[in-house]
Amino acid sequence: MNYLDLFKPFVYKGEFITLPYRLFSPKIENNKRYPLIVFLHGAGERGNDNIKQITANKGATVWASFDVQSENPCFILAPQCPENSWWGSYKKDEFVFEANTLLYTVMLLINKISKENPIDENRIYITGLSMGGFGTLILLSDFPEKFAAGVVVCGGGDLDKVSRYKDVPIWLFHAEDDPVVSVDFSRKLFEKSKSIGGNIKYTEYPKGLLSSQKIHPHAAWELAYNDKAMIKWLFNQVKKR
Repeated sequence: MNYLDLFKPFVYKGEFITLPYRLFSPKIENNKRYPLIVFLHGAGERGNDNIKQITANKGATVWASFDVQSENPCFILAPQCPENSWWGSYKKDEFVFEANTLLYTVMLLINKISKENPIDENRIYITGLSMGGFGTLILLSDFPEKFAAGVVVCGGGDLDKVSRYKDVPIWLFHAEDDPVVSVDFSRKLFEKSKSIGGNIKYTEYPKGLLSSQKIHPHAAWELAYNDKAMIKWLFNQVKKR
């Protein structure tokens, strides 16, 4: 299946940033509203071709598959981070992660898509991998009221901000032997959230599991986005009014 044909290309032009993005639209029925899934890609997909964030992995396309759309039709938004930019900003060695102009632009884009399409505002989900996982947690910490749930794959975040989104359902995925983003990021986030009563789940893949399947240990997304239990769980989440 050629997903590039299903995800229509657009460019969002903000005051300071031009942001390429792709949008998948389900088969729309009158008077119905649909969930929106926002996918933030990893560092390897940065650029302005408006292609790599769709073709590099299943982070965006899994939601457009026939099986998912037949049970849970939804919109899918996949912006592309410019080259030499990052989903957010961070202070090295301090583990402080903050939103930047780029992530604020993503939020403006989400609001634009929500207004222009029949989106169910109580079922906006966000997911990201690696760099996009960090960006996902930054947006959840700054805009917890916007999202019904989040899925974070081999990412991390600011432990001091966990309390901001403790009531938002979140599912973390990470490989124990990830050599790029330490598994400690997910472990500590999970422990901190649980300690304050957070609504969080965590799946850790044992050392050697991904390698045994000829998958790089950082690429936990290869398993996470094929997890049918996660997909079912995500669509069952509805934002509390």
